[in-house]
Amino acid sequence: MLKMGIIGMGKMGSFHADWINSNKDMKLIAICEKNEKRHDEIKKKYGVEVYKNVDDFLDIKDLDFAVIVTTNEVHEELTIRALEKKKNVIVEKPMSVSYESALRMVEAAEKNKRNIFVHQSSRWDRDYLLVKDIINSGLIGDILVIQSKVMLCDEGWPAWGIDGMANPWRIKAKYYGGMLLDWGPHLVDQLLQIMEKNPIGVYGVLQRGVWSKEVDDHFFAILKYENNVVCHLEASNNGRIPLPRWYVIGTKGTVEVKGKSEPFWDEVEINYIKANGKRESQKYTLFDVCESGAEGGFYEDLVPFLNGEIKEYVSMYEASKVIKVLDLIKKSSAENSYVEF
Repeated sequence: MLKMGIIGMGKMGSFHADWINSNKDMKLIAICEKNEKRHDEIKKKYGVEVYKNVDDFLDIKDLDFAVIVTTNEVHEELTIRALEKKKNVIVEKPMSVSYESALRMVEAAEKNKRNIFVHQSSRWDRDYLLVKDIINSGLIGDILVIQSKVMLCDEGWPAWGIDGMANPWRIKAKYYGGMLLDWGPHLVDQLLQIMEKNPIGVYGVLQRGVWSKEVDDHFFAILKYENNVVCHLEASNNGRIPLPRWYVIGTKGTVEVKGKSEPFWDEVEINYIKANGKRESQKYTLFDVCESGAEGGFYEDLVPFLNGEIKEYVSMYEASKVIKVLDLIKKSSAENSYVEF
C-alpha cells in the first residue's frame, strides 16, 4: 500500500485526492496547504492531517510519494526539496517552467535514487490511444502530416473566462501561466510518443490576444521531422468554433477525430485505401474519452509499473524532453525564426 501526500489543495489537488482515494493500492495520509483558513474544511473532507509547513509535511517518515499540485513556478523547488527528503515525487504538468529547471530536477532524482513521475494524464485519453493505434497499424500508410489541436469553446467558453478570473494564476506571468504551459505539455507529449523520436526543428508563435497581456492565450507550433513529415500543434482559449482534435494524413488514408466541446472528442472517421485498391470509410463513436480511463489511468498504472507488470509509464526523461520542445517553441516565437532541435 503506497502512502501518498499532496502539496497544494486547489481544484487539481482535490482531483488527485479523489483518484488516490479510489485506488485500492494507495492511501492518502497527509495534505500540505499554505492557506490555514482551509485546513479545517480539508481535514473534515479527507480525514487526514493537514500541514502548513512543507518541511514538516516532508518529514513524515512513511510517506512514499509527495504529489505536487501547485502553481508552475514552484514545481522545481518543491520537487527537489521532496527528493532531498528521500520522497518519490508525482508532479503536475508541466514538469517545470524551463528545460534547465527540468534537468536540475532529474539530477536531484538520480542523486537521491528516487523517482519523478509527471502527471501527463492525456497519455490515457481514448482519442490519442486510438490515433496512435491506427498509425502503428499501418492502416493509413506512412505519416505525412499530424495536426493536433485544442480549441476551448465549450459552454464555459472561454475556460479562463471563468476559472481564470476567479483564480487568475493561469493568466499571470509570475506563476508561468499561459496556454503553452497549460495545454502544450499534453499535445507535445502525445506527439513525441506517437513519433518515437525527436523533431529536427521547431517553429512556433505565441499570441496574447484576449485574456492576458502577460502570457499567451493561443499558441501555434510546427515540429518538422525527417522525410519532410510535418506535425502541427495548436491550442487556443479564443476559438469560438472547434477545429478537428486530430487530423492525420498518411500515404494511404486519413483519420479525423472531430472537434467538439472540450473534452468530448468522440466522433472518429477513417478513410483509407484497402490492399485490393478499394476505398474504405469507417465512422464510429468513442466512449469515456476523458473520464476515469483518461485521468485515473495515471494512478491505475503506477503500482503495476513499479511492480514490473507493465513496461511504459511517464518517465522524468520523457517529461523533460517535453519541456525542451516547449522552450524551443518559446524561443522560435521570440526570435521569429525556425530553430533546430
